[in-house]
Amino acid sequence: MNRDADLSERVARIEDELAIRQLVLTYGPSADAGLADRAASVWLPEGEYDWDADGTPHQGREAVEAMLLGDGHQGLIRSGVAHFAGPPLIEVDGDRATALTYSLIMRREPDTSRFYLWRVSAARWDLERRSGTWGVRRRVNRLMDETGAGRTLFGDTLAERFEGGPPR
Repeated sequence: MNRDADLSERVARIEDELAIRQLVLTYGPSADAGLADRAASVWLPEGEYDWDADGTPHQGREAVEAMLLGDGHQGLIRSGVAHFAGPPLIEVDGDRATALTYSLIMRREPDTSRFYLWRVSAARWDLERRSGTWGVRRRVNRLMDETGAGRTLFGDTLAERFEGGPPR
């Protein structure tokens, strides 16, 4: 491979990773600001949000937006909540990509006005590029708790998508 082609491929990979990082990190602040349409816009129209191992996944961008506009989420943002995603570990494969992050949710205790860590989850983001833009095909969250579901999600994804060791 010639040097210019190699450099071009490396720059394209960096651009993909930055676009994916931007997409992943858009969700939390948008959800917390009450911008449900903006938060849901990172999903593809038919994308899925599987956030509860015992629940029914939200099917489609409109369902994600409806969840964010629902009483549960609206109650959280009224009382004080912060969604935080750790820096994503990203693997790009053409027009598909996978990102792993920790998903932390802090809540505000109304009686003391103190924030506390409420949930810690493993999050897998499966993404697809369409017409030059990345979108979420599927996001899966699993709690980092005694069930081992979060640990399993991370372990299985690392084995499946990142088996060659650290990303190149």
